[in-house]
Amino acid sequence: MNIPIFSDETKLPSKADYEVLPLTKRQADGLVYVSCTDSTQNIARNMIKNGDICASKDGKLTVYAIVADDQTAGRGRLGRKWVSRPGESFLVSFVVLLPKNIVMDASRNGWLPIIAGLCARDSLLETFSEYKSKAIHGDECTLKLKWPNDIFLHDCKEGGILTELVSSTDNNYIGVVFGIGLNLHVPQFVLPIKMATSLQMHMTSLPESLKLRDFIASHIVSALRLRLSDFIEKYPNNYDDLLSEFTKVCWTLDRFVSVHPVNGNAIKGLAFRIGEDASIAIREDSGNEVVVKSGDVHAVAYESEDLF
Repeated sequence: MNIPIFSDETKLPSKADYEVLPLTKRQADGLVYVSCTDSTQNIARNMIKNGDICASKDGKLTVYAIVADDQTAGRGRLGRKWVSRPGESFLVSFVVLLPKNIVMDASRNGWLPIIAGLCARDSLLETFSEYKSKAIHGDECTLKLKWPNDIFLHDCKEGGILTELVSSTDNNYIGVVFGIGLNLHVPQFVLPIKMATSLQMHMTSLPESLKLRDFIASHIVSALRLRLSDFIEKYPNNYDDLLSEFTKVCWTLDRFVSVHPVNGNAIKGLAFRIGEDASIAIREDSGNEVVVKSGDVHAVAYESEDLF
């Protein structure tokens, strides 16, 4: 991997990546670690555009990780600012190059952010198992995914995923960047919204932040490699297992929600089905059914309190 060109805001760490992120270093095909940057998404995007990240010649899926201790301009979906402080959050962008025909297929590309969410969930469950972490609040600490891109713990937002597509130097591939932000050891008074939460508020026996970050990141790398390779291999018949799995862990289903499509007016009703294309179906009070491909979802019960 070529050494990337960083922005003026990027500061290199005092320790090497293999010292701070030994597990991720071993799992990832490439690792960039900085102490501070404007956004790991920006580093990832520039590396793809400059050809620093390329598809493997043997056809195997490669996964790169861009890790920062702090970000000055971190962002979430729909242009929202992602608030973080050093040593408290998981700030990692995972980069893959996927076949262009799959990424541009509107009947299947909606599964990409959901796959990333399932990988994050896989990794967190592995973490709880590895460190014998127990749920402080019992069964209420269920780990779920809010359509299309949030990680929920105990009905609160534990993290989010920003998925971005970037043109690569190889016309047969498109770079896909999964920016994953998780609250690891964030004090409650720092959390930016009422419905946000942090791992240490719900799980016992967690390691310190740097060790926790490395374990989670390394397992997300391996999960992305496995799940995305399977997604490519089974294309176009690659949604059945995902649909079944996601339906079981989807926080949004069977709730009255307000969906704000990227282009369009808000839709209120019961979220009752995930489609083969990863869309969500909403049944309005009138009985009219609306299918939404992409948008922002609020639970109606919480919406008036500006919780999301």
